[in-house]
Amino acid sequence: MYDPERGWSLSFSGCGFLGFYHVGVTRCLSERAPHLVHDARMLFGSSAGALHCVTMLSGIPLEIIIQVLMDISQKARSRNIGILHPSFSLGRNLQESLQRHLPDNVHMLISGKTCISLTRVSDGENVLVSEFQSKEEVVDALLCSSFIPFFSGIIPPSFRGVRYMDGGASDNVPFFDAKTTITVSPFYGEYDICPKVKSTNFLQVDLTKLNLRLCSENAYLLMRALFPPDLKVLGEICLRGYLDAFRFLEENGICNRLQPCLNLSSDEMKNLKVAWEPGSPEAPPRVAAGGTKPEPDELLDHLRLSILPWNEGILETLSPKLLGDLSKAIKIQRGYMSKIYNFLPVKVVSYMMLPCTLPVESAIAMVQRLVTWFPDRSEDIRWLQWLTLSMCSRVMTQLFSMSRRSHHPALGQQVHQPEGSCTGPGRDEEGRPH
Repeated sequence: MYDPERGWSLSFSGCGFLGFYHVGVTRCLSERAPHLVHDARMLFGSSAGALHCVTMLSGIPLEIIIQVLMDISQKARSRNIGILHPSFSLGRNLQESLQRHLPDNVHMLISGKTCISLTRVSDGENVLVSEFQSKEEVVDALLCSSFIPFFSGIIPPSFRGVRYMDGGASDNVPFFDAKTTITVSPFYGEYDICPKVKSTNFLQVDLTKLNLRLCSENAYLLMRALFPPDLKVLGEICLRGYLDAFRFLEENGICNRLQPCLNLSSDEMKNLKVAWEPGSPEAPPRVAAGGTKPEPDELLDHLRLSILPWNEGILETLSPKLLGDLSKAIKIQRGYMSKIYNFLPVKVVSYMMLPCTLPVESAIAMVQRLVTWFPDRSEDIRWLQWLTLSMCSRVMTQLFSMSRRSHHPALGQQVHQPEGSCTGPGRDEEGRPH
């Protein structure tokens, strides 16, 4: 929690494709209470939370972060079976984006300022890494923290020669001191910044520090963390993160209702504000590319239908910069090719052709992965041999211990002697002493 005297830290939970929530939270904190981000002692993160911490400390612009997240989500949704399609590789997409956008001195920017949660494959223990020697080490740590077995692949990546997987498997909300850490999560639960439950159901479950309220909303969010929803829904999740962070600041008296977006000019602020009001006579007409019909803002229309009860004052609270970047990223992804693929007859035909196209695409994807895997084959083969021997050893140990227990009675258990057997010295046939 926020403690000006003792200092504070920020912890972002792992949440898969729901990492848009963290973007909205950080944008609100940066605009309304920038000292919470700039003066934090440490930024903790697992999986998507770790990716967010690194990109934020690297100084990557907001519009690029949103565009990269939208691009990866759209690639996952463009396949008929989503992330399970063999031609989609989450690790490869993340690696390409990190190599392209992270600065060369990212290891100097984040060392000592962020902790990345990893889960060691050999024993399942949690490891927090905060010091890095190169950009490659930062990328390796992020890939390890985001590796979900079977969803991201079979062979986990390595960091400094050790195999790791998703940090959420052992510690999804890492921190050192719970009393001085502001926790952030897109799931309904007991966090400082998170959606608030409106029902009276107080049942909850704790999994690797991930506190989940047992409700239908969390079931939906858990599914969407692995299988991304529509882009406008991801934009809504981002804006909800902004609103939840603003509510946290108001409840703790850290900020007031000042207009955000200090980096925008007065003309840009006026244009954005007019564009929010669809019925305003001053709003410029948005003409579609192929006609004179006004083009609706998909994100704003979705917000008015999803946030109930809706109040136009919500738009005054939200960041115009964030809202504009989200709308722009959605429009970029909604190109002509995307509209063609989403056309109902085209989708029906694609699903009907799936039994014919899937084997071919799987074979092509397998060849591509074998080519990229070829340089690391010796190390991966040795690891697979070690894993096989380790599993066989554990199975044999369990079978041997079960065999010993079955042949030796438990301590203190009375042994049954059949009739006519020796009753021992000093006792008669009924077992009474002479």
